[in-house]
Amino acid sequence: MDTMDHIRYLSEEIGHRGSTTPNEARAAQYAAQVLQKLGLNPVIETFRSPRSNWRPYALFSTIMIASALFFFFGGFWGTVAALVFSLIGLLSALLELSFRPNPYRWILPSGDSQNTWAKIPPSRAPSKKIVLLGHLDTHRTPLAFSTGAWLKVFGMLVPLGLVSSILLIILLIIGLFDPGSLWRFLATPFLAIFLALFTITFQADLTPYAPGANDNASCAAIVLHLAERLKLEPLSHTEVWAVLNGCEEVGCTGAEAFAHAHQAELQDAIWIAVDSVGARNTVPHYLTHETFFLTTKCDPELVALADKISSDSPELQARPFHFKGAFTDGAIGAKYGFRVFILLSFRLDGGLPEWHRPT
Repeated sequence: MDTMDHIRYLSEEIGHRGSTTPNEARAAQYAAQVLQKLGLNPVIETFRSPRSNWRPYALFSTIMIASALFFFFGGFWGTVAALVFSLIGLLSALLELSFRPNPYRWILPSGDSQNTWAKIPPSRAPSKKIVLLGHLDTHRTPLAFSTGAWLKVFGMLVPLGLVSSILLIILLIIGLFDPGSLWRFLATPFLAIFLALFTITFQADLTPYAPGANDNASCAAIVLHLAERLKLEPLSHTEVWAVLNGCEEVGCTGAEAFAHAHQAELQDAIWIAVDSVGARNTVPHYLTHETFFLTTKCDPELVALADKISSDSPELQARPFHFKGAFTDGAIGAKYGFRVFILLSFRLDGGLPEWHRPT
């Protein structure tokens, strides 16, 4: 089967593959069947994952709304409670943005997911390892991603919410020592920002999942196709791990589970994350950096190699890019100390087309 056959099966026969859903599990089974037919020995590893990437931030905004209301109407002890809750809420949000365990993950609903992977041995003694990842799950289709304008609004609202929470905490500390109404009045604009953030993050989980032909059946298909090619034409000294992982869309928990389970065995492996490369009117981009909350720096030697390939083969139209405002599974590779390389396809203006939309 070629890549388009895999894409059609994943996005049309299976359809949406929401994180921790039965359809995501069907996609993992499909990947295992493909790898098995190639004569490989696929493994399916299960793990627990949050069901949503939006609920932590809906809960964060709820906590900040409650903290503001306690400040407005609760007197001294209300201010104390508001300060405690807001500190916990903000710290949890920052940990979530950094792909770290936090109270939101402990209390919000979770479910079972799985990673499918197989090793493709080299033709000679192995001296290097590559992990090639294409996630199987798909995102919801929220209002925040429905148009370019809404995406810009959401892109501004998230940092505004974080800054507002810090400023509210400062006002709460001042209010403990000076209980005048001025400080409560100054907190009023923050309440409006938290309400807007709650509305947009709560609404997201009420929307259907995308079928995800581009994000990310295109890349799962490439991993499966490369597995077939590498089985027939193995690399000389490099062992390749083909990974079809779950739950990228809810905070890279599938990649996290895989990296945690195999860190000792992989050590200084090259970690290649491929995401959203199938859309029309796009060209390949290899990332130099990826910035979500923290910044992931891609391996300089691999970026230099990509620069050379791009220069030697201008027909590819490949170019370097610093991706901001979103994440890929590359962030987890950096967290675990692997040599990271990330590939996506963007429009020439740097945008992802039809991102998290039914179209």
